[in-house]
Amino acid sequence: MAQAIDKIAAVAQKIPSKTRVVGFFAFLGVLVVLFIWQVHIPKKTQIKQLENDVAAIQTKIRENDEKIRKLDELKAEVKSLEQKLQLLTAQLPPETEVSGLLRQIQNLVSQSGLSLKLWRPDKRRAHPSGLYEEIPIAMDLTGGYNDVAMFFDRVSKLTRIVNMLNLRMGSATMSKAGNMDIKISCTAMTFAAVEKKPDVAAGPATKKAK
Repeated sequence: MAQAIDKIAAVAQKIPSKTRVVGFFAFLGVLVVLFIWQVHIPKKTQIKQLENDVAAIQTKIRENDEKIRKLDELKAEVKSLEQKLQLLTAQLPPETEVSGLLRQIQNLVSQSGLSLKLWRPDKRRAHPSGLYEEIPIAMDLTGGYNDVAMFFDRVSKLTRIVNMLNLRMGSATMSKAGNMDIKISCTAMTFAAVEKKPDVAAGPATKKAK
């Protein structure tokens, strides 16, 4: 082994120094090319792929953040609509609760010190939207000015919607108690939400006679 090394060294001594320098740099060039080809280019490709993966993940994160933001906005909108629905439901009773509202109006007449001379619910009218019905009630009331004003004020403060329409006021007359009474004719217009009736399940098919 030592002899082989000595022979190589002896041969190297015989090579001109310029040739040895050129050969050294040629050898380095081969090493650089091999490094670039075997290490640098694959690593650069891998780094580029990783950068693309990171960019894709960041884009996905931004998209998810946008969806979360929109989801929060939708939740807030749904909550607002639910609150509005509760308010409208309170103002527009379903058909099953209208009778209670009518009794409430009659009680207000008595509480205001008025005499109810006429109470005539007229035919209901369906609104073109199909969402509610109009319920007109013809009323004749007798009482003092203050009593009438008190009744209208109490009606206006009801949670349910009640509009007083076609108001007509008669001449004032002296009551037996010595009070000035007036006769009021009007229409109390209230409304009822139309409740959807559940579909009737079809019964079992009738078997045909053989």
